[in-house]
Amino acid sequence: MSINSDDRPWPQVLDHDGVDWPSEEQRVLVPFCEAANRAETSRLGASITFGSDGELYILHATDGEASADADELRHEAELELELREEFSVPVTQFETEYSSGVLDSFVDSHSITATVVDREERGFFSRGRDEQTVASGCHNVVGTRMDAFESPSSILVPVAKGPHSGLATRIAEAIARATGCWIELFHVVGEDAGEAERGDADALLDAYEHRLGDDVDVDHHVVEAAEPAEEIIEHAGYHDVTVLGAPEKGRLRRFLFGSTTDDVERDGDSGPVLTVHRDTDESVFSRWL
Repeated sequence: MSINSDDRPWPQVLDHDGVDWPSEEQRVLVPFCEAANRAETSRLGASITFGSDGELYILHATDGEASADADELRHEAELELELREEFSVPVTQFETEYSSGVLDSFVDSHSITATVVDREERGFFSRGRDEQTVASGCHNVVGTRMDAFESPSSILVPVAKGPHSGLATRIAEAIARATGCWIELFHVVGEDAGEAERGDADALLDAYEHRLGDDVDVDHHVVEAAEPAEEIIEHAGYHDVTVLGAPEKGRLRRFLFGSTTDDVERDGDSGPVLTVHRDTDESVFSRWL
């Protein structure tokens, strides 16, 4: 279903059908190099894995000269056992030497369909990589403030234009299915929005809600506000986790004009923010512009 017109900024494609999620052989990767927020990010990955009926892979990319000590090995084994027992998903751990292309190589060799990575894992964001490019050839979910991540009771999903909102709703659906929480779909229109624009916004959220599973509780709201980012940040305070699509703008336009997603991520008062980037065929040039 597509809700779009020449003069209204709705998504060009309302394409849950076009998103390969979940795939027939769903494989979710949670990688670490600095081991920041290991337990929290692993549980997020396990939630998404359970909710999409997949397999969980945990990758430890280590310094070639370093080796795990006995305490670290025991902690990894205990975490794997906890994830298996809590989420009932297959869990496989790997260790390899860190390199700038380690994620791309692992994604390709293990047919990974989605990567879940904490933004504090700075080694994976070197050389200008961001939520669009942290791992190529798969969907990417990048977590901010993951130290505060716990099993949520509710998730906020701000839906905007751009190609990544559909996948953001599916990621939220997977987490909700694993944790039993409810989802609020949220859209902001301008203060001068007319009846037709508000009607289109309601229809947009109705369509997204309709495509989520009946086993997940979903509500939605359209709000009028001058600044979408401020309204989302305020609303995020009522929820445990916020999931939103990656910016549609390239890095240059984000630097010059900013983006709603960036503003929400930088707000230090809200809880964890998950930025979702759908695997696309975007060129390197388009990502910069």
